[in-house]
Amino acid sequence: MVSDGVNIQELGIGSEGDNLTAIGGALSWEAHVAGDVLAANLVMANSTTIGDYTQPASATCSSAASSTATPDYETDFSSTTGWSANTSNMQIDTGNSELDFQLDASSLDQYLNYDLTTVDNSMWVIRFKITFNNINTNGTPGQDAEFKFGIYSNATPSGAAPSGDGIAGTLQAYNASIGNAVISIDGGGRSPTASINNPFSTGTATSTAFYCQLTRESTTSTTYKVFSDAAYSVQVGSTVTHTTPATVVGLRYLTTRMYTQTVTGAGIVGSITDLKFYNAINNVNVVTNPCSNAVDDNVATSWKSDTETNPNIYVDMSSSTTTSNLALYPNAGTTETEIKIQSSSDAIAWTDKRTITWSNLTEGAWNYIRFNIVAARYWRIYGSSGASADMQIDEIKVLDSVSDADVRNLHGHIPISSSDTSLNNAGV
Repeated sequence: MVSDGVNIQELGIGSEGDNLTAIGGALSWEAHVAGDVLAANLVMANSTTIGDYTQPASATCSSAASSTATPDYETDFSSTTGWSANTSNMQIDTGNSELDFQLDASSLDQYLNYDLTTVDNSMWVIRFKITFNNINTNGTPGQDAEFKFGIYSNATPSGAAPSGDGIAGTLQAYNASIGNAVISIDGGGRSPTASINNPFSTGTATSTAFYCQLTRESTTSTTYKVFSDAAYSVQVGSTVTHTTPATVVGLRYLTTRMYTQTVTGAGIVGSITDLKFYNAINNVNVVTNPCSNAVDDNVATSWKSDTETNPNIYVDMSSSTTTSNLALYPNAGTTETEIKIQSSSDAIAWTDKRTITWSNLTEGAWNYIRFNIVAARYWRIYGSSGASADMQIDEIKVLDSVSDADVRNLHGHIPISSSDTSLNNAGV
């Protein structure tokens, strides 16, 4: 029986699945449109069976914890083991644990090298610390004055363009500037890419440590960067990028070289130490806990963020589904204290569904988190304490799509607040 405010009349039974709807001031049965029962106060029974939950297609995170790779070779030059003999202008000083160089004399063609035996033809990294006593231009115009560090195929390189192949970073004392270059030697042919007075120049501080990194990024690209800190995180100047021939192969000898013609003036004098070589990688910061670990159906692996404000990860269910539960397997390595469960249709705009104090979660076990029914494709776990912290999660799953029939027939009317952290994790 329904009333229009004046008269009372009987409303016949509608078709199966119809919704009772107010239209134009009157009530009527209307055919159900998918999704129109997803009111914010509808909830479903809580499922604590992990088999009812679906593995997301992928995950995207704010950051992923990483560690520095172990070098394939390293030395602090406290020993000369494996290195060729000292020369007149390059010497390994084991007493001070450094390799000294003096680019201040004419007619030099010298090298020191170490046999790495095997070097990848597409990726590797050289790192070392360099300190200058002097850094000056060459007083003789048009004459070479070069100090190089890199890898050669030739154990006895000689001349401006030695035979064989090689890749090296170069410091050049020009007549009016300091050249910072990457060169490749391809079958004895030399190809340089130079940047004048960048990052090093005659204004570079002496007795100050800098940290150099020469990287073969791929078969066809090499980069040279300089940093001001031992963590190689604060870059000095810009990157020198060199297009490297893919035919530069067979590299083997980790080498420092000097080649000069006529040199006048104080030249470039300094030392290097803490030399490290990483083979077959082009990034020494190795991701240890990638985003994908949270959706690999394996609770023995985990995603972990860097320490940051608002660490977060979101999963993609491939298409929009109607659901009311998320299963979370939290890891004890987390220092974040509060999280939000958020939904989105586009991974841009996010809606809070739950706020949970991390200590209410059971670490190392499945936690079944219920919320008001919603249709969404993306689900995000968002660190919301506002403090710098890290978050670690072993696995995330989302309850299989809830059918419209289930929503009609099985839903309850117990609103779950998106901000009330006192609620039990499963809802009430």
